Amino acid sequence: MESGTSAIGLHTLSSAGCGLVFLATACSPDAPPEPIEPVVIDLPAPNATLTERQFSKIRAPVRELEDGRLLMADLIENALYVVDFGSGEVREIGSVGEGPTEYQRAGHLFALGGDSTLFTDVTTRRWLVLAGDSVVNILRPAEPILLRLYRDAEELLGADASGRVLGVEGFAYRPEVAVGISNKNADSLRFLISTGNALDQGSGEGVSELETVTEMGGRGRLGFKINRVEMVFQGREVYTNARTPSPLASEAQAWLFKDGWIAVADPDPYRVDWRRPDGRWIRGDSLPVALVPVDRRERCFAASPSESGECDLDRYPGWPEHVPAFQMDTEAWRRIAPNGIALRPGPTGMLLVNRTRSADHPENRFDVVDRTGALRGTIVVGANQTIVGAGRSSLYVTQKDDMDLLTLSRHPWPSELSARD
Repeated sequence: MESGTSAIGLHTLSSAGCGLVFLATACSPDAPPEPIEPVVIDLPAPNATLTERQFSKIRAPVRELEDGRLLMADLIENALYVVDFGSGEVREIGSVGEGPTEYQRAGHLFALGGDSTLFTDVTTRRWLVLAGDSVVNILRPAEPILLRLYRDAEELLGADASGRVLGVEGFAYRPEVAVGISNKNADSLRFLISTGNALDQGSGEGVSELETVTEMGGRGRLGFKINRVEMVFQGREVYTNARTPSPLASEAQAWLFKDGWIAVADPDPYRVDWRRPDGRWIRGDSLPVALVPVDRRERCFAASPSESGECDLDRYPGWPEHVPAFQMDTEAWRRIAPNGIALRPGPTGMLLVNRTRSADHPENRFDVVDRTGALRGTIVVGANQTIVGAGRSSLYVTQKDDMDLLTLSRHPWPSELSARD
């Protein structure tokens, strides 16, 4: 594995007289590291806002069409919409069902070539292909791809213009935890890309094969606790054993861009590597990150409180020493990005990384990483805001009100990030 079994906590630090060092090999116990302040880039004011229509839970990433309109899916409303910021019109595409333009559960949108888009339906395991704002085809992916990429993963991790798709499967190097392994608790992850067009319904050679991009560390590196879960199914009480990692356990994540580049983000140490379409790698340097100790306050902030308001920390094992640079949403009801990952594709091929929130910094922060692996800056939005996608020169942001309803706005891409493009 390129990364996977090392302990959480190896973060790049800047310390007087030490240069760049790692926490595990600090040059002097008497020389505490200087605090690391990110280069904060202000989010420009919106140039368009949908004021007449609110949403419930917008999936990320949204998909900007060539004419500036926006495709977006709402998890709670279970609907696919096309949005016109110019006129304010919001129109639903297709409907729930099993017909030729229908779906059972609104999944995620992945940009393909031109104005084509892949829209997933996890319930029926079908893929809808859109040309602009119209459904033109419904596919069932090649069976080997379906079985591996959807075995325990909820969604893909991007697609490219040639129809290749990226996914992930969990596995274990430690035999004692191999039984019942899933992406959520695996100590290791294998990122897989289709070698051909996964949307091709023909029998072309290699279309249904998968190639390993890389193997990285999973959330199960810190261990997990088996909790007995009781539930009612078809009027009967049933029991299952849930393997529960710490809410602050972190894992490597990846995203396939429309142009075939793949970003692989590693939290340990925090860095972003890039794989070019020709298979060559660009290895990023370790990125700066402030070390926030995981004390009881941080554990309670990360854990879901009980009905009494108390945080049940006994449910979780293996807390890391410090808050990780980024993590994965594990609660299915809370997720907006595929598999709950922290990555978003940004304009001009950049990667947005949603940093882990902390008790002292509950706002949402998005690191902007370019294709050399360099950190260009951090966009900070409010705790009730999040970036749900990007266009050619725009960012799309939702803002939640007191009723948990979302207002969608479009913001210009910050000029500071365009100067070097």
